[in-house]
Amino acid sequence: MLSIICTSSLIAKNRIEAKDLFVHESGIQHTKTIVFLHGSGSNSNMWLRHIAVLDSSFHCIAPDFPGHGKSNHIEWTNIDEVADAIAELIKTKGHGKVHVVGLSLGGSLIYKLLERYPDLIDKAIIDGASAVPIKGASFVIFGVKLTSPLLKTNMMMKIMAKSLGVPEEEYAAFKADIKMVSRKSFRRAMSQANRLKMDVENCSIKSPTFFVSGEAESETMHNTHRYLTKKIPDSACAWYPAKGHAWIVSDITTHIELVNYWLLNKEFPVQLTTY
Repeated sequence: MLSIICTSSLIAKNRIEAKDLFVHESGIQHTKTIVFLHGSGSNSNMWLRHIAVLDSSFHCIAPDFPGHGKSNHIEWTNIDEVADAIAELIKTKGHGKVHVVGLSLGGSLIYKLLERYPDLIDKAIIDGASAVPIKGASFVIFGVKLTSPLLKTNMMMKIMAKSLGVPEEEYAAFKADIKMVSRKSFRRAMSQANRLKMDVENCSIKSPTFFVSGEAESETMHNTHRYLTKKIPDSACAWYPAKGHAWIVSDITTHIELVNYWLLNKEFPVQLTTY
């Protein structure tokens, strides 16, 4: 495995550029590329177990978003600019049309990529991200703004870890990732992702997409996943019974099985239920 960091300067720029982002890269060169897009508060580390399984078949890249991980020297501006930077990364490092896998904030960015750069994407997996604001989105955004100053306190990190189901043996790594996040970037990214609104009625996306969520997530999310599955050719959706947002944290094995199923035609994960 090879981890590389692309940085030019810590001086703020008007536009986020792909070359300024930290990128974890590994796998077989000249094969199909998978781009892994992490959730808010996390970074490319969350995909290392996926990559360890998949980099024998694919070329894998996983960037740290602005304000996160080793890209925390760059502030998050807006979701469109970050999507543009990811598209630039795909153009410079990807091998042809790429597969994309995204969780939460990463899933929101995939919606943007599918709309703005459809020719770059082959297949996609969107986990825990709604194409339109969920019910109570304004309350969620208010809560993020209210609690973000406390983001790196031990109390808040323990609350977040418990709500996400972080295993005890992984808490130290979870805590380290949160400590690397810019509070301002976290607040902006979460707020923008929760305000995301696609024109689902006139959706013209052609890339086969698998939508997945926890059963306990918003009904709005479930409804948009079902609707887009019917609109986008060769797409599918499923949910994880009795699980909530970011169920990947407590059952990463099933998530890896899902990626193998969608991208390599392997068996469908028994833990998931199709709509």
